[in-house]
Amino acid sequence: MRLLAPLLFALAAGPMAAAAADGPEGIGFAQAEEGTWWCRGGDAGETLACARSKCTDESGGQECFPTRWCFPAGWSGLMVAWLPEFHSTHVVCGMPGEAATRAALRAICENTPEFTRCDLMRLIDPEGTEQEIDESIEPRRPTE
Repeated sequence: MRLLAPLLFALAAGPMAAAAADGPEGIGFAQAEEGTWWCRGGDAGETLACARSKCTDESGGQECFPTRWCFPAGWSGLMVAWLPEFHSTHVVCGMPGEAATRAALRAICENTPEFTRCDLMRLIDPEGTEQEIDESIEPRRPTE
């Protein structure tokens, strides 16, 4: 019986160690004036460097900045927010589901009075599958 307990522990710990090595991934985003790029991985620095590298390679020489890291990646969403003079891209990540991702982006848009309109552009599920979105949100206007 004394030998059985360590053997059972070793058998149980083997799959747990393998699962930990294959554990959850994070997601990192980098942005330039003309777009947002992302990569997935377990290390924040490496993943953000990957996103920045993609941005640099594909943005036509624009300056790229790492903008967001979430671990675990969860659900992510990208939204373009329009202002009178320019637009900006907002990213949420690490969300527990599609509905929560949409709700977070909607809340950002509806509660930022400077925005004139917001366009939901893309959702990314926990496995990294992109879903293009074509949905606009009108910000709330203060009542007078």
